[in-house]
Amino acid sequence: MRVSRFSMALAAGALVANMPARAQVSFQAQQAAPSPEAQVFARLSDAEVERRVGAVIDEIMTNPEFVGLSVAVARGDRLVVERGYGIADLEWNSPVDASTIFRIGSMTKQFTAAAILKLAEQGKLGLDDPLSRYVPEFDTGGRVVTIRQMLNHTSGVPEYTMQPGFFGRLSLIDVSDAELLQLVSGKPFNFEPGAGWRYSNTNYYLLGMVIAKVSGRPYAAFMQDEFFTPLGLTHTRYGSESEIIPHRAQGYSFNSNTGAHANDAAISMNTPGAGGALVSSAGDLVRWQIALTNGRAIRPASFEQMIASPVQMEQSTGLYGFGLMVDRLDGQRVISHGGGINGFGGVLSWLPDSGLRIAVISNSEAMPGSVVERRIIAALTSDVPPAPRSTPRPGTEAALRKFIADITAGTPDYSTMSPLGAEMTRAMLPELQKIYKNLGPLRSLNFTKVTLQDFDSYRADFANGAAVYTIVLAPDGTIATMNYRPLPPGAQ
Repeated sequence: MRVSRFSMALAAGALVANMPARAQVSFQAQQAAPSPEAQVFARLSDAEVERRVGAVIDEIMTNPEFVGLSVAVARGDRLVVERGYGIADLEWNSPVDASTIFRIGSMTKQFTAAAILKLAEQGKLGLDDPLSRYVPEFDTGGRVVTIRQMLNHTSGVPEYTMQPGFFGRLSLIDVSDAELLQLVSGKPFNFEPGAGWRYSNTNYYLLGMVIAKVSGRPYAAFMQDEFFTPLGLTHTRYGSESEIIPHRAQGYSFNSNTGAHANDAAISMNTPGAGGALVSSAGDLVRWQIALTNGRAIRPASFEQMIASPVQMEQSTGLYGFGLMVDRLDGQRVISHGGGINGFGGVLSWLPDSGLRIAVISNSEAMPGSVVERRIIAALTSDVPPAPRSTPRPGTEAALRKFIADITAGTPDYSTMSPLGAEMTRAMLPELQKIYKNLGPLRSLNFTKVTLQDFDSYRADFANGAAVYTIVLAPDGTIATMNYRPLPPGAQ
């Protein structure tokens, strides 16, 4: 979950999509033989794993966006790498080490999903129970929304971070449940429960309320008592902004125009709640994953429910279970979830076919942990990792030109955007039209580079100004994510 507002963003990362969620796909089938990638990792010594991880980080640290990283890699159930790199606090020049604590954003969701399943194990709730049994104050408009549908984002419940009035006061203060739910209670659903898939932080905020109601304890206390303390996760906790948390890293934004970092935008951790409020270290995240997959956090049958029947995500080849995504990466199955929140970005992944586990958290918004993770996985599963892409993907320039032309003409083609992107464009259309009226006619559009996030970057020169666009298309050719950044006068 990220709640800082950009000048224009047409999607919320890789979790934005538009494919129907009716078909359920089993993820239980085992691979017949180890993939070549798994075989490469199997023959690496621990020392070679450490060397390859270090080589990736050495290269990453040369990028101006870099500030600090928490990195952990395990082989099976054994940690091989648990280290910090770079700076935790630029003002004090404090280094990151293995004990440094970072915000983990939406990686929180797998903890919340496990908490729901633990309560189900105790017979205190059922996954097909209606939400109204536990949170009757949330107005569903007469619809029956189940716990299961919220776990896998098939509820249709609207996203509260997209509602008018969210940005500003509500994202900064410790809002009550009632104040936050006022944003979405009684609002139109994205679709009827069970009829589609749409990532919505509201689902997991509500699940946190269910956990508190059923357990009789605040969400933070339940997680501490049931998971963090018994599992020895000493660097993991609820990320309260009003409490002192030793070894906590500061998060940073990055200004591409000036090359300067700045403190991240303020946000209360009550705002993401059970959808994104936890803090942790990479080592603790891998320890959590080991406990989750080995039956120590919840029963093996409960974990199987998290991944066994995931639903198809929109605009993606991936599937979504309960707080976890399931997919394939270079021939291997991967179970993962990322998390982005003001100042931070990270990911926790498990590749069961090779036994590789990896967590990466960054305290720079412009250096997402997923970028570093992809490079580390490539280094550990290939003796000759593929060269970074340097040319634009087919279709990105045409899609960008069409978007600019359509907005300028006041006739946006919503069918070319992700559902969330279309929703945001509708909401921002008057503001967008004003921007493009002031910019004047488009004079030129030129590809400049492939970004760290693997987006295509273009420079657009208008009659009255210039801007940088970054864009990525979904497999069906629609715009999955697009960001806009105006350039200062005279910028090259």
